[in-house]
Amino acid sequence: MNKFEDVDVITSLEAIMKQNTAFYQNDFDLDRNILQKAAASPTAEDRRLLWFSRPSGTSCFRERDVFLKGTRQHNTWRFYGEQTRDKVLAYAVELTGIVNGKIKGNLYELDYPQHFRHVKEQALPADNYTLLYEHGERVQPAGQYLDGNPDPQLGKFERFEAQPNDPEALHFLMREEKRSYDRLKPGDFKAHITALHDSRIEAEAQRIVAEMKRQDSPNSPNKTHFMVELSPYFMQLASTKDTDRLFAMLPYKTLSFSKIEGRHGTFAFLDKSEDRSRNIRKARPSVRAQLTADKKTAAPKKAAAKRKNHDLEV
Repeated sequence: MNKFEDVDVITSLEAIMKQNTAFYQNDFDLDRNILQKAAASPTAEDRRLLWFSRPSGTSCFRERDVFLKGTRQHNTWRFYGEQTRDKVLAYAVELTGIVNGKIKGNLYELDYPQHFRHVKEQALPADNYTLLYEHGERVQPAGQYLDGNPDPQLGKFERFEAQPNDPEALHFLMREEKRSYDRLKPGDFKAHITALHDSRIEAEAQRIVAEMKRQDSPNSPNKTHFMVELSPYFMQLASTKDTDRLFAMLPYKTLSFSKIEGRHGTFAFLDKSEDRSRNIRKARPSVRAQLTADKKTAAPKKAAAKRKNHDLEV
């Protein structure tokens, strides 16, 4: 896991989203709005968020809300780990300011399967909600019905937030989370996106090979070929180059990609005589990339140019 410091937060999260979220990418419009409001907030806890991308959508929450039991944010953060097998890319987000109209901050990569369990274990009880109105606020029990109607004395209802039973315990927990993020190794964000892109193609190749091995007999409509549908999620995100790379990674001589009349999707076909026991072909580094790396390794370091130390001059 890495941290990516002083990045354009919205541009960076959108780049991550485009490597994993095939459908409902417009969820990110809601995230953008949340991030913009958070960046403008004078309250520090508003500027610390948790964000994730899943195959069908994204979500963005204040970190403190995720760590409060029973909240929508807490339940949603756990749901995709407990109830689905979705690939989830998760990050802690720390907003540090707005520079030339861009929201700047730090992203901290999270191991989502580990993190949602951590949230489950560390979350604190929150038995009350603060209801915020145009002219004040009031508190009510968390289980009591909330209608969102105006209050005769306090005016228009604006929002509500869960309150921890022990506020100091929440503050301590947030400090500990921040310390854990600070210990992460700094990463190269561009390389991170490249790695996400490459792993998406490799994961699809691994899935197809595994599915081919599982087939007991030819399963094409005319029973002359083995076939596996290419993931709709993969195809939604894939460029022509991506499908070419996928094709090259699959270890088959009779491989073809094709559609079936009357059915949605694209399928990988193999002749029934094909050896399906092989594993994927790993992509080889290009000759140009290898030569460039060799040159960097072999090139002697230039001596630093000498210059006067004017601080010592009199």
